[in-house]
Amino acid sequence: MIPDLRKARTLKRRVADGELALGGQMTLADPTVVEIFGRAGFDWLVIDIEHAAQTPNTLKAMLQAGASTDAVVLARPLKLDPDAIRHYLDLGSPGVLCPFIETGEDAQLLVNSCRYPPHGIRGFGPRRAAGYGFDVDEYMDEANDSMICIPIIESIKAVENIDAIVSVDGIDGVTIGPMDLSIDLGGFRQFTSERYLEAIAAVRAACHRHGKAMGTGTYSLDHAIECRDGGDTLLLVGGDDLALQQGAVAALAAVRPARSSEEV
Repeated sequence: MIPDLRKARTLKRRVADGELALGGQMTLADPTVVEIFGRAGFDWLVIDIEHAAQTPNTLKAMLQAGASTDAVVLARPLKLDPDAIRHYLDLGSPGVLCPFIETGEDAQLLVNSCRYPPHGIRGFGPRRAAGYGFDVDEYMDEANDSMICIPIIESIKAVENIDAIVSVDGIDGVTIGPMDLSIDLGGFRQFTSERYLEAIAAVRAACHRHGKAMGTGTYSLDHAIECRDGGDTLLLVGGDDLALQQGAVAALAAVRPARSSEEV
């Protein structure tokens, strides 16, 4: 089996079995970060094309870097765009983490965009994905059943339609986009508000009803542990820029002498 598809199938099976799958988000356009996070033991890594300075060339390089690790590397497109998704899959991404999926129709289009006919609408042209022509037949046999499709839930509309979203065959699970969801609910980063917690509970309940993985982009390690202990399994627990920022601040705080009141 093609190695990237084998890793994707293993992750899909683990997610379906309710195992914890820890992910990280890559925003720095350097394949080194994928190697580091992959070697650290992350289960899946997301290349953030939506918010970061990623290009098809940096995505390809980061997918290549991920091939030397056990991590599954997925593209995060700018939006639900079948043409862009096809391009990322052809570069070798075994699926996508897709922002602003708000209806069952959106979720179905996401799945269809990741599959070849007769089960989808993906056009043929898997360049790197099929080993530049060396593995075409094997890829075509395996690709449809290997693609990972994870909607990001980040709006009131998505919460209202969550049963329709998670009931779509081919959706592996969802992750909450906490920042955008809190904004749409009227309180940026008000993660303990009654309205926000009710929305999260509604998504979690729908995932349980339909046997799909529940996850979130966690906003702190305490939050990640809380979600894990609550049974959520598809967790994004930080990323490259955040780890660099926090590590830099912690190093300075640990070594730099405290300034006296006279110096201040």
